[in-house]
Amino acid sequence: MKDFEKALDLIARETKTYREASVNDGETLNKCLQQISATLAYLETIRADYHKEWQLTVNDLIIRNGLSVSRAENEAHVKVPEMYLLRRVMDGSYEVIGAIRTNISYLKSERNATM
Repeated sequence: MKDFEKALDLIARETKTYREASVNDGETLNKCLQQISATLAYLETIRADYHKEWQLTVNDLIIRNGLSVSRAENEAHVKVPEMYLLRRVMDGSYEVIGAIRTNISYLKSERNATM
């Protein structure tokens, strides 16, 4: 299994943990936030590598094969499927991070209101 696949699995596990956690369990929420955030930082470097590969493929298809830009991009998506996979998973993961932050912020404001 590739490192980026392990990272994707970790994000899936932590997202499931978040989904199943109590909304009042700040400790679990913080752990999920930490794991997903750090993994996304790692995946950004992987996505950059796949994007470079994708761009080179598009460029090659345009110059060597004379394809239109849109056709070359479609072909590149077939040749470098990791690019699309990473984009979709990472976009969703950033949304999960936002939800976790909102939940933690709510818990903090509730805690401060009761003190």
